[in-house]
Amino acid sequence: MIIDSHLHLNQKKCFDLETNEKLGLKIPEDTPLDVLVQWLKDAGVSKAVVMGQDMTRIWKTTFGEEYLRESYLKYPDFLIPLASIEPLDEYNRFNEKKFLYFKKTINEYGFRGVLLTPPYGHYCSNDKTVYPFYEFAQEKRVVIQYHHSAQSGPAILAPTQYASLYLLNDVIIDFPQLKIVIEHIGYPWSEHLFVLMANDKNLWTDLAMTYSRPVWLTWNLVLAKEYGVIDRVMYASDYVVFGDGLFSDHPQKDFQKWISFLRTGLNEICEKSGWPLFSSDEINGFLGNNAAKLYNL
Repeated sequence: MIIDSHLHLNQKKCFDLETNEKLGLKIPEDTPLDVLVQWLKDAGVSKAVVMGQDMTRIWKTTFGEEYLRESYLKYPDFLIPLASIEPLDEYNRFNEKKFLYFKKTINEYGFRGVLLTPPYGHYCSNDKTVYPFYEFAQEKRVVIQYHHSAQSGPAILAPTQYASLYLLNDVIIDFPQLKIVIEHIGYPWSEHLFVLMANDKNLWTDLAMTYSRPVWLTWNLVLAKEYGVIDRVMYASDYVVFGDGLFSDHPQKDFQKWISFLRTGLNEICEKSGWPLFSSDEINGFLGNNAAKLYNL
């Protein structure tokens, strides 16, 4: 089974034109849901973890959060939904409205967790104001997924000071049973992340947006193996919009290429470099078995 553990839904109406123009970014097109599901299935994907990306606090967009429940209801056996919220309001206060929404998505909608993006929201993940969200997620045994990595776009979009993994260390100490996923293997601090994962069995990561650096990715997966955390690493496409960024006009081919790289390309680089090879169990873990374990599929 192949599981795409991280992709996004978009709706143009959820983006603010003035804000995007200031950032030099174009507004993505609406996600073609039926087409996207077919692209994923054509690549052999059995299930996909899907989310919007709430960035209303600073950047006035939710990506497509309002579209998420509708999409899940249409494809309940294929999509695994995570809500996305800004836990602080524009005045740095506890965001009660979003907290109530988070609780509703878990208790009533059947969502499996929530995406938080501290660097985009310009707040720290260890801010005690955010802790009620962690307490609820730990109680319900649902996933907190973080963008806790550097941003490849304009620096102002996601300042690095809010992505530091030292901040995450406080969270895993204070919430030892909290299920956490760190996107992008914590790029570029991946070895630091693996140390934290070795200390916390509830800390997971995904490979989203790493395939354009194949040697770097392979070496970091070798490190993950050395640290004994290879069974908590998951394939993810981080699909946002076709024809932009890492995505071509034919995303199903992108998905197929990245899945093929994990199946065979990793070991080809390992053989050339004299690094330890990955077993079939480890590769199948990346592709879906690890995500299946996290989400109790």
